[in-house]
Amino acid sequence: MAISAVVLIGLCRSGVLAAGDAASAVPKFCAGCNYAGAKLAGADFTRAAYIGTNFAGADLSGASFRNARIVAANFENADLRNAAFDGVQCTACNFIGAKFDGATFTGAQMMAANFKSFAASVPDEQVRQLLAGCVSCNFAGSQLAGRDLTGIALLSVDFSGANLQGTRFDGSVLCWYVRNGTQQRPACDKMSDAQTSAASFAGVLLCDNPMERSTCVPVDAAMLRANTLSPLSGAALP
Repeated sequence: MAISAVVLIGLCRSGVLAAGDAASAVPKFCAGCNYAGAKLAGADFTRAAYIGTNFAGADLSGASFRNARIVAANFENADLRNAAFDGVQCTACNFIGAKFDGATFTGAQMMAANFKSFAASVPDEQVRQLLAGCVSCNFAGSQLAGRDLTGIALLSVDFSGANLQGTRFDGSVLCWYVRNGTQQRPACDKMSDAQTSAASFAGVLLCDNPMERSTCVPVDAAMLRANTLSPLSGAALP
């Protein structure tokens, strides 16, 4: 017999949902859920709202998080292969060690999400969708070599220690202004210790409002090096 949503919500709130519970029975709202190690391949979280949920080590392959609202969820080491995050709003979520091969991120909005060491086999367009929808996200140590990241706004993304060899940032917003009263200074995405040989930064932009291209101006090589905290060795610079 399928577990009712009412019973399952109670289990989530008490933190006792165990591996093997029926994927089809997941509720559309849960606060403080514990799905650690759960077998939830193909589960439907579409338009669900989840707060403070623990998905650590869960099998969520093929699951749908389309248009879901997720806050402070832990997906550490979760299997998210072929999962759909299209249209998701995810704030302060932890994805360290998660498997993302085949996942989709069209229209996703990620705020302060942790994708450290991201190394998924997904098409460039889906990586672009993920990064374009990310604000203050951590991609330190990620494998992004050869990716096409041209023409998108990369807002406070940390690429420190990432493999960016051959990655194209041409025409992308990499810098913005930080203000203190009437004073302002430029800031850029961090790339300290990143591998940047053969990467391209032609026409990268500094914007007063990164969401409005009319406020943008080109960044020169000196400003880019100073504010990414990287010499950008071997890269094609403005």
